[in-house]
Amino acid sequence: MSNLSYKDILLSFSEHIILIKIRFFGASSKYALSDNRRFLRRYGLVELSPHFKNRYRLSDNGKMYLRYRFHSFWKFAIPTIISVIALFGGYDVYTNPVLKELLEAIASLFAHIMEILGIG
Repeated sequence: MSNLSYKDILLSFSEHIILIKIRFFGASSKYALSDNRRFLRRYGLVELSPHFKNRYRLSDNGKMYLRYRFHSFWKFAIPTIISVIALFGGYDVYTNPVLKELLEAIASLFAHIMEILGIG
């Protein structure tokens, strides 16, 4: 799978959790090769570990998929959070000075995170 597009892979929530679990703990060959985990082999997301016998770990494709999904999640979440904060301003929530400073600090933090991730 040399031309794997991470945008086209749509895994369910449980499959995504399985990938995260394998990333941190690895997986036995019996677990990784079972029939209900065919997606691991189909997309080449796991490979045999060179350090442990009969253990699987994430391949480069699996790591890149998780990075892509993490980045795409933040591309959605940060603008949404900033929009919610802006809506608070529309409802005169900023009349409370403590709440105003807190919301401005949060908006500034998310704006800087967006710049770092290159989302803006």
